[in-house]
Amino acid sequence: MKLLVDRKGTVETFKELIAGLEKDPDVGTIIILACDDNEFAAEKIDHILQNIKKPVLGAIFPMILFEKESLQKGTIIAGIKDSMDVHVIKEVSADDKDLDKEVSQLYTDNSLIDKTMFVFVDGFSKNISLLNETMFNYWGLQPNYVGGGAGSLSFIQKPCIMTNQGLLSDAVVFGLGDIKSGIGVAHGWKTISDQLKVTDADRNVIKSINYRPAVAVYKEIVEELSGRSFSREGFFEVSKGYPIGIMRMAEEVIVRDPIAVDGDTLICIGEVPLNSTITILNGDTSSLLMGAETAKKLAGESYFESCGENNHQQTTTFFIDCISRVLFLGDAFNREVEIVKQEFPLFGALTIGEIANTGNHFLEFYNKTSVVCLLED
Repeated sequence: MKLLVDRKGTVETFKELIAGLEKDPDVGTIIILACDDNEFAAEKIDHILQNIKKPVLGAIFPMILFEKESLQKGTIIAGIKDSMDVHVIKEVSADDKDLDKEVSQLYTDNSLIDKTMFVFVDGFSKNISLLNETMFNYWGLQPNYVGGGAGSLSFIQKPCIMTNQGLLSDAVVFGLGDIKSGIGVAHGWKTISDQLKVTDADRNVIKSINYRPAVAVYKEIVEELSGRSFSREGFFEVSKGYPIGIMRMAEEVIVRDPIAVDGDTLICIGEVPLNSTITILNGDTSSLLMGAETAKKLAGESYFESCGENNHQQTTTFFIDCISRVLFLGDAFNREVEIVKQEFPLFGALTIGEIANTGNHFLEFYNKTSVVCLLED
């Protein structure tokens, strides 16, 4: 794998680096990770993306990772040896969207076993969990999945998915590569409340908990447990340290990030199913760093199982981590990157939600979670 970085995030260098990989006979696919602060817009880069002859997939994120650096401005362009099979689904949030039909028509002629599926989706699309369920129904756990939600910390939805068609909004791009990999997923958040029931919800909006307005229940519990005040500090300033956990049998809880309120409702990144059992979570620097350590360990074990005696070959670490972990950890986030960074080259993104499978179990859309993927070069 060839990793190129532009720390200034200019359109000119973007075009230059892509042109170089286009000419490289050892590059079959181009993966692009860009920062929102680059202010890439369709009118600036569509002509570049649409003129690339090799398969392209990527996205715009709040921040990206290169080796031990966290970049708020810049672009990483990865040249992959394998020529991936890349597909796009648009208008993911549409009420009349038949995701079942569209997903069922993808990769019908491909074997997915022992391959890696990269997935980049608009983080503010409203059917991400349904999309994941549909992917699982058709593709199961034949490939490993890794990717995440793209977008801006302004929480305003705008074009953020990069494809050969150009820069897209409310879309998902898939890239299936003949690449072996190992995935590790963990978060380090701990349950601190009693179990609660979601009694009214619409995709990523929780309307009521225990038959009461969701915001009132959430604020009461968090303020009592934390001694903090939403009215004094602001909603997101408090909520970033108190995510919601969806209970799963025999698995770590699935974290949901409540990012805003709308009247009496809680708006989350990712869906929260009606009638699901939830709890309030909390963590500290130590527990979150331990989560990253666990993710790295699980990735190594998974990679060894996948590659066997070939695991000594050159490997690259693809690190997908939630931007809200950065906001919570502050300066300690550098320690998280140090933990994940091994002797291998590292690149990745700080996302609005993470996509991965947990070993041979589930495929999920996560929040506030570390996903470590070791990729065979």
